[in-house]
Order: sequence, then C-alpha cells, then structure tokens
Amino acid sequence: MMTTWIVQEKRINIMDMCKINEQIERLEQELAKLKAEATAPSQYEIEYEAGSTYLIGSYRTIPGKSGTDNDFLNSGRYRKTLKFANEHCKTQNEMMRLGALIEAVTIELGMEDWVADWNDSSQSKHHVQYAYKDNKYYLDYWLTFRIIGVIYIPKKVAERVCEILNNKEYEL
Repeated sequence: MMTTWIVQEKRINIMDMCKINEQIERLEQELAKLKAEATAPSQYEIEYEAGSTYLIGSYRTIPGKSGTDNDFLNSGRYRKTLKFANEHCKTQNEMMRLGALIEAVTIELGMEDWVADWNDSSQSKHHVQYAYKDNKYYLDYWLTFRIIGVIYIPKKVAERVCEILNNKEYEL
C-alpha cells in the first residue's frame, strides 16, 4: 500500500510539474514577444545610409572655453550657463525627433511637395502642440501668424503625427 501511495504522490507531482512547465513555457513565449516588441524600432524611425543624408549638427553641453568657433557663435550654439545649455539641448533634441517623425509621416502620406505659403492667407499651416494637463498632443494651425521654431505641416500630417504620439508609437 505504501509503495502505491508514493507512486500516486509522484504521479500527482509529475502532473503538477507538467502544468507548471507548460505555464513557464507559455510565459517565456509571452516574455520573448514583449521583449521583441519593446526593442523593435518604430516604423517611424527612418534608416539613413551614409552619403544619402544631410547632417544637422547636434547641440551638446560641453564645459570649457567657448567662443572659439565663429560658426558656432553665429548660429547661437553657446550658452553662458549649464542650466540654459541643458534646457536648450533637451528642446533641440525633441524638435529633431519631431522633425524626423514629421518627415517619415510626410513621406508615408506622399506629401513631400507641400510648402507653407505665408503669402496665402487661405492656406492653413498646421503644427503639433502638447497639452500638459491632458498629457496629449493636438494639432493647431495659423493662416498668417508664424511662430519661430515651429515646424508647419499639412493637416493630414499633423493629424497622423498626433495619433502616433498619443498612441505612444514614437517618443520625442
């Protein structure tokens, strides 16, 4: 009797182990899928090849003597304080990422030829803005009023960019 009980106990343990192993295998598959999704590049990340691009130099916060390069001085790249250098660097990086997304969406929608015409007061020039209270991106537009530092785009592009950003498919 004792031997039978041990075999039955082992059989229960083996059955439990099979269920546990099945659960582990299923969870490992789900984890692998989530890892692949998390590390997969966004469809809006454009891959560039050397020789087919235009370089836009990036801001970096570099301590030390400044004012030695007239090109940098004339383009407003120097700051007196680290606070402003860091704030402006963050803003510039967000704008560069937004510009890259806008480029990808504009190409996707086949609207590369669109140009903001500031002489045409009937043409709406859309842009993307962020509402901190709502934690959402919205589009807005101007007809004749131009804000410095804003990328103006067609309405369809602005709508799609807001959708992508609000769905967290791309981060600035």
